[in-house]
Formats: sequence, C-alpha cells, structure tokens
Amino acid sequence: MSVQDLIDAGGLVPPAQPYDWARAEQELGIAVPEDFRRLLDAGGAGQWFGYVRLFAPGHPLPSQDLLESPGVFRDLLVLWEDDPETRPDDLPEDSRLLAWANTGNGETLFWRVDPGASPDELSVYVEDADGESWERFDLSATGLLEGILEGEVRPESFSDTFLRVDDVYRPYPSA
Repeated sequence: MSVQDLIDAGGLVPPAQPYDWARAEQELGIAVPEDFRRLLDAGGAGQWFGYVRLFAPGHPLPSQDLLESPGVFRDLLVLWEDDPETRPDDLPEDSRLLAWANTGNGETLFWRVDPGASPDELSVYVEDADGESWERFDLSATGLLEGILEGEVRPESFSDTFLRVDDVYRPYPSA
C-alpha cells in the first residue's frame, strides 16, 4: 500500500487553503515528513478510523494544531522530572518527541526526532492515555495508518471498541 492508496481509501479532498509548510517547519524546527505533508495536502486534517485525529499546522483548535506540538513535549519533560519511569526507555536524552495526532480516548502519537535524522527516518511512538506506557513503531505516520487499515498494525493501547477501519476518514468540519 502507498500513501496514494491511503488517500484513495479515505476519499480525501484537498482543503480550500493550502498549508504553509515552510512556516510550519520553521516553527517546529524540523522538516515535516513528505508522506505526512502529502496526506494533509490531499485531504486536510481529519479523523482516521473514527479514532486517530491528525494535527494540521494552524488548525483553529489548539488541540489539533501541529504548531502546538512542541508544547506537548515540554509538558512531558516536566512530568519526567518528577516521574522518570514514564519516559520511553529507548528515547535518547538528545532526542525529542513531536506530537502529530491524538485519539478521543487520550492516546497521543509522536514522531521521535533524533539530532540529524532525516524526516523520512522518524519512528512513531504511541503514548497511552495515562502517560505510563509507550509503544514504538519503526514506521512513518502514514505507514502506521496504512498498517491499521490493512489490519497489520494495532497499538496495544488503542480501543477495539472505538477504532473502526470501516470508517476510514472524516475531515474536520470547516471552521
């Protein structure tokens, strides 16, 4: 499966206003992975499988704004000072996490950003709703979504009740 297959499966329609990826990358301090940009450029931010809510740069809801993602990691760093056991075991001290999606159930999906790493080499981490458990996937964001759609990938913390692969994609209502 390819990003185009995912776009086709979701019936994506490009958003009315294109995203300013140059501004987003400047604010985030990283190059956003090309596959993620292609997916958002094809259909905008929305909800996948009735469950996974993708973030977009400049989204009107701060909880869905990709540009707010660095603040999520700063909050994690504060929590980890008090409770270092909740930090992912395999996250190097010089790496950071950048949130790109969350779920209505409270899980957050992150890219692991290592110094000097190519944007196409970013692993995905899924934090459970309690912030106590982490799962790593050596996949891109779209690779994770493709794996869920094909039934080959399922984060352990994801709800079997709410995750529905028959409800592939719904765009967020226009603001």
